Amino acid sequence: MRDIQSIYGNTAQIFIDLWDPLLDHEKELILRNIDTRHYHKNDYLYRIGERPMYVMYVLKGRVKIFRNSDDGRPKIIRIFRENQFFAYRAFFAQDLYTTDCIAMEDTRVVTFPVNVIGRLVDGNKTVMKYFFKQLAKGLGMSDDRIVSMAQKHLRGRLAETLLFLAHSFGTDKENWINGKITRSDIANLANMTTSNAIRTMTAFRDEGIIDTDGKKIRISKPDKLVYISGKE
Repeated sequence: MRDIQSIYGNTAQIFIDLWDPLLDHEKELILRNIDTRHYHKNDYLYRIGERPMYVMYVLKGRVKIFRNSDDGRPKIIRIFRENQFFAYRAFFAQDLYTTDCIAMEDTRVVTFPVNVIGRLVDGNKTVMKYFFKQLAKGLGMSDDRIVSMAQKHLRGRLAETLLFLAHSFGTDKENWINGKITRSDIANLANMTTSNAIRTMTAFRDEGIIDTDGKKIRISKPDKLVYISGKE
């Protein structure tokens, strides 16, 4: 027990605090069953058609969930950053994975065997409500983006995507979006071609709405971006 605590104690405490209150045997269940794994950029965490074995939590880095469209191009479904759970929908649906997941950068995740999450959800209302809330929020986010992407023109879609990235990853005190994201991923999220995304971002930069530094993006005029997202 002492060796396990020395390796995983600090990590386990994240979830013990998140799901407080937990019974002693539930804390022990977490402590004895979590593991941490490291992935390099573009490593697959799981592939479409596989059976869920773990529920995962991002300790460091980012992952993207995607599925190839009919033309073979990957379509990003969600991006998960530090302190977020992922890979649980298929488990709760008793389904195989319907998407692929890769690391967007060097990433460290915590893995929970699905039977452990199942026991915690069955035995603890706090854990059950937590995952129900996450599922509901994810469904609402997907619905909003489907409607938005269908109704908005290029500028509106890109504006919403940049706001989504700022919300998802956070910004520093100078409004630079944390981390780096490729133009192709931005285009994918905005449901447009990479060339259209680059041209629209150039227009936003020329209008003083955003600044760029390589793959980094700063939102200089967030109110203007919100206006474009809602009106164009």
